Amino acid sequence: MSLLGDMGHGILALLLCLFFLQPIPLPGVSTPVGLIVVILAVFQFLNYPAWIPKRFQQRPLPQKAVSRIVEVAEKIWTHLEKVLRPRMLFLNHTLGFRLLNLCVIFVSALFLSLPLPIPFTNTVPAIVIISLSLGQLEEDGLMVLFSYLMTFVMLGFFYSLGNGIFSFFQRPWASSF
Repeated sequence: MSLLGDMGHGILALLLCLFFLQPIPLPGVSTPVGLIVVILAVFQFLNYPAWIPKRFQQRPLPQKAVSRIVEVAEKIWTHLEKVLRPRMLFLNHTLGFRLLNLCVIFVSALFLSLPLPIPFTNTVPAIVIISLSLGQLEEDGLMVLFSYLMTFVMLGFFYSLGNGIFSFFQRPWASSF
């Protein structure tokens, strides 16, 4: 964790959200993960170094599993680095945009934490969090802009979902439910 420094929070948020890229929600998992992502985003905004609780620091990790994870992560990161590169650095370094990035992750994590049994309700916020985390980790302003676009898609998705549910229960025949 000391090697990752302040990037550890973004990497952890990214890893936690990878599980939600599937369309089917994971019952009972999204709420705690959403709250953890909010905490990680605040720590990243405040530039706190990543840390592990003391009770987990001394636990040994299986060497075979760690080497496999590192191997797969290296392959994925090699492909990502072909697309992601530092550009439009002001989207990651100025206080106003850092605050906006915090708000985007906060809102996305809140939507992620909703325990809704509806397909894609975890996927859409996870895409926003992953794209913003990648943009911040690689200091790629274009990816940050993509995450802003996906934020509008996410807000439209949840607005449409809420509007559909509201109009369903406004129907005269729905009063018998």
